[in-house]
Amino acid sequence: MSFELLPRTEAGKRFVKLAESHAADIATRAEQHDREGSFPVESFEAMKSSGFLAAAVPTDFGGFGLESLYDMMVGMSRLAKGDASTAIAANMHATGVLVIARVMKRSGAAGDVQMAATLQELLRQIGAGRVLMSFPTSEPGTDIYTPMTEAVPSKGGYVVNGRKIFGTVSPVADLFFPSVRIPNDAGGYATATAIIPRNTPGLEVMGNWDAMGMRASGSNDVVFTNCFVPAERIFGRRENYGKVGRGFPDFLISGLLPLIATFLGIGEAARDFAVATVTKQRKGISQKRLADRIPIQHLIAECEIDLSVSRAITERVGQAAELFIQRSATTEPTSEESTALMKEVQCMKYVVNRKAIDVVDRAMTVCGGGAFMHKHLLSRLYRDVRAGPFMQPFAPYEAFEYIGKIALGLDPNLDR
Repeated sequence: MSFELLPRTEAGKRFVKLAESHAADIATRAEQHDREGSFPVESFEAMKSSGFLAAAVPTDFGGFGLESLYDMMVGMSRLAKGDASTAIAANMHATGVLVIARVMKRSGAAGDVQMAATLQELLRQIGAGRVLMSFPTSEPGTDIYTPMTEAVPSKGGYVVNGRKIFGTVSPVADLFFPSVRIPNDAGGYATATAIIPRNTPGLEVMGNWDAMGMRASGSNDVVFTNCFVPAERIFGRRENYGKVGRGFPDFLISGLLPLIATFLGIGEAARDFAVATVTKQRKGISQKRLADRIPIQHLIAECEIDLSVSRAITERVGQAAELFIQRSATTEPTSEESTALMKEVQCMKYVVNRKAIDVVDRAMTVCGGGAFMHKHLLSRLYRDVRAGPFMQPFAPYEAFEYIGKIALGLDPNLDR
């Protein structure tokens, strides 16, 4: 009997089934893309053609109408079992669609007809498989709450300048959604998100992604030099520059939870490979199976325990986030609600990231020296799984500060 996480909605079941199918396909090319550091263009074409990447587009606009964040988490965990690089890249686009569909509904409910119409047209383009998106938010020397990329008001819109790092999906993205700061009348800044087409003069994808792991994610730097953005392509403006405030946790939760779930998928893939190896492999004079040796049984048991813990916290936080999103379908949640949930998300992130690393490490021990070779599956999984703790919005030491401050009833802004 399997205790994998399972989807709960019909759209989610369709999404997860496609994720499993794509995982089997992308696994056949994962080693090559990892070695080359190349982006899996063919995999993204296949995921566009199947509708997988447009799952969160409403059915009226050509998608599955997937609204369940939890089911998206399950699907991304399955996709990661084929290749984690492809999964985190697909996640950035797919969860972005989920957020855009939500913002479209909120804009309509708030009477912002122009923004609702802009986002409806975007969703139609995504549903038709014509648009892939990149959401670069990270920058060197600052945090995602305090972007340095600036949108300065100009006639009919804004001029954007700045440099983003970790621009996942950038090799094939048609639209970029950088977070920006906008000068306000008080002498400070507001924050917002810009929509910038790839062919905009001044936009440059640097092609410089060369990391230890997640090598096929296409997470290049993206530079914006005097990029003009029409006024209607700036959305989500908030007066919360440099603060963990409204909006940020709401949007981050949608992108972050499925991303964390991909690391659960890496751990599950390592466990599956290790079990398959020890149940077949025989060693020594007795030709006894590795699975029949007590030390191996102990290591596998530890893997099972860590995966059980990871699934439990993933399901618990995922369901809490699902209810949170349902309550705020047409209105923004309060900063108190968002912050309380983000604390739980950070607890989940820490547990799943660490447990997944431990599971892959034990799997390498179980499988022996062959796992140290570059072509070995576990070698790639180990390098990929190490990326988890570095993922935004907090470094591990910052996450402890954030969690502690929330638990103690203190201001959640970090001491930076």
